[in-house]
Amino acid sequence: MQQTESWAARSTSRLIVLLSSERSGSTLLRVMLGAHSRILAPQELFLLRYPDFETWRARKPVAMESLVELFTLLGRPMDAAAISVGCAGRSTPGVYEWVFDFVPRGLFVLDKTPAYANDATTLTRSAALSPFYIWLIRHPLGVIDSHVRLKMKERHRRPLPKRVLRPLRDAVEEWTDGMSALARTREAKWILQNSNVRNFLRDVPASQQAVLHFEQLVRAPEAVVQKLCAAIGIEPEAGMVKPKTRQVMNPKLGDPNFHLHGKIDAQPAESWAERYTEAQLQPEARELIEQLGITKARALDPHAA
Repeated sequence: MQQTESWAARSTSRLIVLLSSERSGSTLLRVMLGAHSRILAPQELFLLRYPDFETWRARKPVAMESLVELFTLLGRPMDAAAISVGCAGRSTPGVYEWVFDFVPRGLFVLDKTPAYANDATTLTRSAALSPFYIWLIRHPLGVIDSHVRLKMKERHRRPLPKRVLRPLRDAVEEWTDGMSALARTREAKWILQNSNVRNFLRDVPASQQAVLHFEQLVRAPEAVVQKLCAAIGIEPEAGMVKPKTRQVMNPKLGDPNFHLHGKIDAQPAESWAERYTEAQLQPEARELIEQLGITKARALDPHAA
């Protein structure tokens, strides 16, 4: 542990960890930040979910693609075999230490993996690396609506019996409970993930974190980017608000529909209101909305707390 702490203290490069619930716009923010000349933003790494390299490699083999991508972004291409040799026997903090040996001074590496918010152990593991944390929050009904529509598209590609029976079951549940089982599952996960992040960040210095809301990001991207860059300690760059949104990525490492968007779009910020109301949410979700200031964040003011 001491070796990792001394590395974090002496390194002029830095890790940024982006925390959020799934379907909160984290892929958009990753691409926006990755448009900065000093930020390397690969697809989801999943590293912090596991205690060491071997466990990560065995449990999440697809994420090796993200680590390979990071070295491509560094201009030092390295294949999976070479990475495996370099990281063999290393703890997870040791993997980051090894990676940062290749990162030039003054650059940042963004680690965006929504699954980090699933449990306190993962979040605690990140603390040894002294990263800068970004907490991206989206209204739970926006998350639910996005998740349900994504799953409905996936079901349309399934064999006919599964395509017909599951929607019928969901329809019955929605009639009896006001919301489908699929939506309720995502609501519960939104509560869990954002509660985990909130509890963890309470012990992180304010200078080491930034909180922003999806609704602000898509409505006033220039102002939000300026504020975020100031918190990180870098100058904003024009390309961040006009990112390359037509990027096709591995659907297991990011938003599978991201390439369908041609620009930053504010429409999704409120589109859920056509299908849901806050009254349908569980009391725990409504309480967390108030605690996180989400109602205030829906206003256009990008400087809202």
